[in-house]
Amino acid sequence: MTNLSPAYVEGTTVLSQERLTEDVYRLTVATTTGGAPGQFYMVRAWEREPLLARPLSVHSVDEDTVSFLYQVRGRGTELLAHLEQGGTVALTGPLGHGFHTEELCGRIAIVTGGIGIAPMFCLARTLPSGDVTVIAGFKSAPYAVAQFVNLGVDVRIATEDGCDGTRGFCTEIFDPHIYDMVVTCGPMSMMARVAHLCAEASVPCQASLEAHMACGVGACLVCSCATVLGNQRVCADGPVFDATEVIWHA
Repeated sequence: MTNLSPAYVEGTTVLSQERLTEDVYRLTVATTTGGAPGQFYMVRAWEREPLLARPLSVHSVDEDTVSFLYQVRGRGTELLAHLEQGGTVALTGPLGHGFHTEELCGRIAIVTGGIGIAPMFCLARTLPSGDVTVIAGFKSAPYAVAQFVNLGVDVRIATEDGCDGTRGFCTEIFDPHIYDMVVTCGPMSMMARVAHLCAEASVPCQASLEAHMACGVGACLVCSCATVLGNQRVCADGPVFDATEVIWHA
């Protein structure tokens, strides 16, 4: 398991803001605090309202930068989308337990839905590209997949409207029997299906959960999720869990 790193609080500078689709952006900031695959930051670019920072998973880490891939879903992310080069954001992180990278070996499937692709590029950069297949699902036109191709990773796409790849859902083009390990992130219903398929095939699966968060450090319990071990905090005990431990309601 990725150990919890010391969490830093800092104001930092926006280096770039790329608009990938109508509502998906890639934000890159200057920081040396880094982060492991699957970890996240609490990000804030406003003084008063909204009250809470927004949790964004680490998309990519380089020596002096961290990038976040995010989707505009409300007031907070809408404000983030208005940031420009040279702007200032407040970061708290890196936070949470990331992927158990020491367990990822053999043939690995990365199964994502929508913005669930966000933490996976950081992970894919740490894995042997020839052993990795990304199976990504989108409602319509895909985004943020070319960078995986540039790594030499096999990428398979499903779109609900059939505009690219296979028409349908990513779970319909995913066969766990041909993989040794699976990691997944996306809508809960999608991950529940992936977890079920992996359990049937006896293939280990790690799931990165998404949840509304307030503090990001496990104090407020807003992001608790049901597991076979009892309620767990997505921010502090996760966000990555063994999929067999999560009680899936979808």
